[in-house]
Amino acid sequence: MTDTRTRDAAEPAAQPVDAPSYGAGELAYALSLAEGPPRAQAERFLQVKPGFVTDQTAALGASSLVARGELTVDADVLEPRGGIRLLIVAIQTAVRWTEIAMMNEGDVEAAVYLQTPGLSMLLSPAAMSTWTMVVRAPDYTDAQFLARLVTDNAARHPLGTAYFGTELLGSPKHHLFVRPSAEPDPFGRRWDLADAEAPGDGRTDDVGDAALLDRLAAFTALPAA
Repeated sequence: MTDTRTRDAAEPAAQPVDAPSYGAGELAYALSLAEGPPRAQAERFLQVKPGFVTDQTAALGASSLVARGELTVDADVLEPRGGIRLLIVAIQTAVRWTEIAMMNEGDVEAAVYLQTPGLSMLLSPAAMSTWTMVVRAPDYTDAQFLARLVTDNAARHPLGTAYFGTELLGSPKHHLFVRPSAEPDPFGRRWDLADAEAPGDGRTDDVGDAALLDRLAAFTALPAA
């Protein structure tokens, strides 16, 4: 894995493009192309109600995507393009899923992070049952992307806590909490880290950005090919 300390945690880590959004029907179409454990994992993390993905909802989603130009018809075969193509690939091949919650003063901002060997993306719920997609820039690590979420949230909510719950396909969920340290440091940000399942050994207080990146790198590591 790339050395997570080669870039500052606060540097941009997303692709410099507009973040596309997909409605419930369009998501149903993407899910309908997956099967078995990958589909079940996707439906669980995205909190899709049982029975929602049907031939009818998938067809409605496909029609919407055709109208948007993200599905084209070639000899009666639907060919995905743009963001929906990436979303379909991620749902079908994701190795790790991470639930994210930014717990701030009276509010929680939720998201889901998908990792495949060659593609990672953040899906955030938005208005009208839509999901906004942000793809990680290829020259950044997953740890750098997630650290940017933490530092951005801390800048807006100094008392907030970031929660990550991550699973490899077919494995138990692991947890990580990150919050700004109570001890100020004029030379940089400091963080308190805790693993909810191991409150003793899993807790590390008052660490810097490099330690945060190292912890996130281990937390989001993918199995060796």
